[in-house]
Amino acid sequence: MTETVASLSENVQMYLVAIARSREGNQPVPLSQLAEEFSISSSAVNEMCRKLEKEGYLTYQPYKGVLLTPRGEEKAYYILRRHRLWEVFLVEKLNYNYEDAHGTACQLEHSTSRALADHLAIFLGHPKVNPQGAPIPSGMGSIESIEQAPLTSFPVEQRVHVLRCEELETTQAFLAEQGIRPGSVLVIKAVTDSSLLLQIGDQRVILANSLAENIIVEPDN
Repeated sequence: MTETVASLSENVQMYLVAIARSREGNQPVPLSQLAEEFSISSSAVNEMCRKLEKEGYLTYQPYKGVLLTPRGEEKAYYILRRHRLWEVFLVEKLNYNYEDAHGTACQLEHSTSRALADHLAIFLGHPKVNPQGAPIPSGMGSIESIEQAPLTSFPVEQRVHVLRCEELETTQAFLAEQGIRPGSVLVIKAVTDSSLLLQIGDQRVILANSLAENIIVEPDN
């Protein structure tokens, strides 16, 4: 890749990341949505998006919105990779809460080199998701598809990797105290009609199905 992310202004980086985060499938992201996120006028967003279109980072569809080109997507995913790796580091290693980690990661992402991001990934054990379960792009600037399902979908003795917890923040805090958070590895030891027995490291935890069904995991084979 001859063009580096560092050569892009912070403003351009913010737009590319915002579009990557906001899109659903291959649907264009409305300019009004970007204007609301950045708290600026629609005309200012339109001007910036037209500029990014000329530079080959996105395509503009009248009355619909914008989509990233492969070039824009690569840059956006590389920035997201740095951001989400820092979130993992700050939460897991420095005990930041997520909101503070997110804000600090927004500052660090712009000054993090590819080499530092790669070393950070190695240090953290190549995490697949950030503390809220959002996927971390690979070092090649892409997001791998993840086979995911509720924890209650898996059989006894299945080893799984937690991706996210779709619960209220207070419940997420309770689960984290039990060792259940994005990035955790669990083993299902027993299943009943109302609960699961989980092995988490050297401890065992009984979890009600009403909670377990909102914990999204992937097989850890």
